Amino acid sequence: MKQRTVTMPQGVALYMGAVLGSGILILPGYTANVAGPASIISWLLLSLLSIPVAYTFARLALTYENYGGISTIVGQAFGDTWGAIVGWFFFTWVAGGQAVVGLTGASYITAAFGWSSEAVYVLAFVFLIAALIANLLGMRVSGWLSLLLSGAVLILLLLTIGFSLPVTSLTNYRPFAPHGLQGIGQACVLIFWAFFGWESITHLVPEFKRPHPDVMRSTWISVVVVGITYTLLSVVTVGTHTYGEPSDAAPLAALMNRVLGVNAGLTTAVVACIVCLGTLNVYLASSARLGLSLATDGKLPRWFAGTSRNGTPYRSTLFLFATNTFVLGGSYVTDFAADRLILIPTTLGILVYVLASAACLKLLWRDRKGRWSALLATALCVSIAPFSGAYLAVPLITAGACLLYLKFGGHGRGR
Repeated sequence: MKQRTVTMPQGVALYMGAVLGSGILILPGYTANVAGPASIISWLLLSLLSIPVAYTFARLALTYENYGGISTIVGQAFGDTWGAIVGWFFFTWVAGGQAVVGLTGASYITAAFGWSSEAVYVLAFVFLIAALIANLLGMRVSGWLSLLLSGAVLILLLLTIGFSLPVTSLTNYRPFAPHGLQGIGQACVLIFWAFFGWESITHLVPEFKRPHPDVMRSTWISVVVVGITYTLLSVVTVGTHTYGEPSDAAPLAALMNRVLGVNAGLTTAVVACIVCLGTLNVYLASSARLGLSLATDGKLPRWFAGTSRNGTPYRSTLFLFATNTFVLGGSYVTDFAADRLILIPTTLGILVYVLASAACLKLLWRDRKGRWSALLATALCVSIAPFSGAYLAVPLITAGACLLYLKFGGHGRGR
């Protein structure tokens, strides 16, 4: 049994570490390009959506402390096949999503030093190599360091918002919705990337000193702080028109340079670099172990179950490194920019949340409060999914590949 050591403030910090990630560094600019000033509505909508989503996961975690990650939750609700599909969604999500994270950190460094666009891809590849080496050697980025860095990002965001609000101009909010409802919906799809992480509480409840009421308090505080911060950052990004060329690669750095001084961009670049490295390391470690788990259960080929002497699932690790390198190279050769590339893992993530929310709805059906929050979370996730458009082909193909494997190539419990 795990020792209960997590307090309410630590719970809030862990939430911040899970949710405040690389997306906030680039998405305010990307969403403003897609929806114009109306992107503020998209940020507000996703902030409101996070309330039932976070509450539902917290409610489920308190009811069933032994339910692991999303794949386990979906498997408990709908059976092994659906659990396998969600596992494949998540594994595929990371198989391409790390390239986006690498490009995010690289964009901030190149923006700070004025380097070429080719340098972005070189640095992104260096990030992938660094995460690969760290995982193969069995090293981990300190959880406290990750939390500290997330706190530093939050402070930088709040300072930037505070200094930017007085210099916003109402003229920058007109026309408000140049791309209509379609633009707002597409911005919502992009923003979903910034809100992944609310499910992390399902792993942490057994470690809280006082699960009741500290889990819910941590959830409410985190939802409010994150939602307000994200929405206000969108307001000042639009109000100062800090988006579009040349600031779209690193909009937060451009904004900080404008309102805090010339060195602010460099400071942001350093923090963004470390945060992205931490994100890459954590996701590569956890997803490689997901690959190991899926392979052990017969839901992926046995090849993925290979481990080194120190217990590292090196084959899954190498596979994820290879796929992200391929995605990075393809992005460079085809000039498939990060603002489009991010839609591939984000669409997979949305489908993961749709299935996870539906699973929570079934598991919490007898819990009145949990039932209604899960119903609302499922409905909102489902309503956003269609705006992914052609990118919905990615989860459909992934699900099809999973079902074919389970039918013709699976073994053990995966069949």
